[in-house]
Amino acid sequence: MINRFNNTNFHNPNNLSQLAQQNVNSNKVKISINGWQNATQNDVINFISRKTRIAVVDSYIDGQLVYGFVNNITQANNLLNYNGIRFAGNALKFNIINDQNGTGVGTTNNTIKLLTEFLYKRFNPQLKMLDLSALHQDPVLVSNGLFSSLSTQSKMFPALMKLAESESGKNPAFIIESINLSDNNLKDVNGLNSMALTFPTLKNLCLANNQISKFRSLENWKNKFKYLRELILTNNPITNDLSYKNEMLRLFPRLILLDNVYVRDETKLNSILNLPFYKKQFFWENDQLGQYATDFISNFLNLWDSNTRTQLLQLYTPQSQFSTSVDSSIPTSTTPNSDQDPSFGLYLPLSRNISKVSSSKSRLERLNVGLEQIEKAFRSLPKTKHFLLESPHNYSVESWGFAPGFIITLHGFYEEVGKPDLDRDLASNSNKSNNRNRRYNNNNNNNRLGKKAFDRVWLVIPQGNSVIVASDMLCVRAYVEGSWVKSPPSQTKVQPQQQPLQAQQPLQVQQPLQVQQPLQVQQPLQAQQPLQVQQPLQVQQPLQVQQPLQVQQSGAILTPPTSAGTNMSNASANNIINTSTTTTLQIPPEIKSKLNMQQLILVNKIHLETKLNVQYTLMLCEQSGWNYDVAIRGFQSSINNIPREAYGM
Repeated sequence: MINRFNNTNFHNPNNLSQLAQQNVNSNKVKISINGWQNATQNDVINFISRKTRIAVVDSYIDGQLVYGFVNNITQANNLLNYNGIRFAGNALKFNIINDQNGTGVGTTNNTIKLLTEFLYKRFNPQLKMLDLSALHQDPVLVSNGLFSSLSTQSKMFPALMKLAESESGKNPAFIIESINLSDNNLKDVNGLNSMALTFPTLKNLCLANNQISKFRSLENWKNKFKYLRELILTNNPITNDLSYKNEMLRLFPRLILLDNVYVRDETKLNSILNLPFYKKQFFWENDQLGQYATDFISNFLNLWDSNTRTQLLQLYTPQSQFSTSVDSSIPTSTTPNSDQDPSFGLYLPLSRNISKVSSSKSRLERLNVGLEQIEKAFRSLPKTKHFLLESPHNYSVESWGFAPGFIITLHGFYEEVGKPDLDRDLASNSNKSNNRNRRYNNNNNNNRLGKKAFDRVWLVIPQGNSVIVASDMLCVRAYVEGSWVKSPPSQTKVQPQQQPLQAQQPLQVQQPLQVQQPLQVQQPLQAQQPLQVQQPLQVQQPLQVQQPLQVQQSGAILTPPTSAGTNMSNASANNIINTSTTTTLQIPPEIKSKLNMQQLILVNKIHLETKLNVQYTLMLCEQSGWNYDVAIRGFQSSINNIPREAYGM
């Protein structure tokens, strides 16, 4: 008799192991990972394993993505629930690339085409609303088997969010301000975590007629929808909780309407969130301090960009401090002219970002105190080139008094033109902290040179015959063009009275021209005088410290120019203005002396056209960027909101 079970392959332990491995491999699902670029491939794989308890194996890099495999479709679906988790300053995003069982959404061109057509069918361009209600009852989705199993259902929403994000990038008309997710039997929003990344400026959201019962299920959305105005959760068990209203206000900071009931005073909220202050590219406490600040920055950066950074050390003392902080977050994809793939490998070993460096010991080690440590830190940073004269609109300066000296803050960008003189591992204050740093060094792509945005803050103290830099802080960020962007007033309108929104109607939030606060003529420079963009940092009159700043450069002394030339040029300009312009508007002398001829002519012309008094005329000119057409359009669009006292001489 032949034994049907007498199979040598079956009883061979090695073959059993091989068969088991083949079974595991047949169930593997391929996934992709985005947002990992600020670290290495191994770092992100280890991070995922620690946070999710899901092992990603056989990983590799292709373009901007890391690809790998998880054991089965269940693990792949669970991984999608972690979309948006923070890693190295960025939000990770997971996608399922293929499904060996053939049940995944978005795995074939036909499915992608089907879901794309479904999105446009459910999209209302007039209301800017995407209606995703009652998906399990949609005949097209059901007939194509997209609700044939729990596996396909769990991947439906992530797939739709991915396609919606893709379409919004390709189609400028695909703008979504409202989403309806009612009647979907949702018990939580785990499958919708990516929606906060896809629609960060969402204004209206409807989750009515679902099964949401716990506040914890909405916690992943905390502070994510920063512009959400209306939320509808009627007919959900969660609404029966006594703390329902307070919890929703906590999760959504701009929420105005909850279940068609006003829960916040929108006027008061807007007054808090939109403080009535003037946006200024250059701000300083007084004229002399501003003049010295611009001259200090010009001289300092000239040496910083040269090969003589060490000459700056004479401005520092054994008690001076210098630190570097890396903000590794990536600008949103809708930000124009921004670096979506920044590299921070040359800065991370020195970064003292306290939101990332939790150890008190590490924070102390990365604070450079004294000339030796500061010199080592200077040499450990990339060589740079700033463009203050070439692109003044890309910089912003602030300066104010702070006992016993003053603070200077500079915002802008620079270009990295060379690698550091000193290896960054050697620049670390303690070899014990280098193990973490070295893991970033294996990725050459993370050490490439490019443009960086930055903020730099100096605390400068007069001492003796010179000044010292008591504190110097450099914050490095991904490059975004323009640290100073002035909104044209012609785009602002009066906000109309809003009625409760019925889930489908998006709110149109608009702001009026800021004319309620009159110009403070006591400080004319701060209220209306923009820096001349031709040479914004060439200042002729420094702050009168006991002796001007002296910095050695190739045997020469860098000293701020004397004030004589400035006084003569101002006097000549005033004479020309007084003899060439007839001023019909009575402008205070201290303001008039700060305006050039073209600005005086524009002020008079605007006054004759609008009959506004001097305060509001100057305000209108400043807000329009000294552009006649923009000023007139702004005046006409806001004429009904201008107070009576704004008119006259």
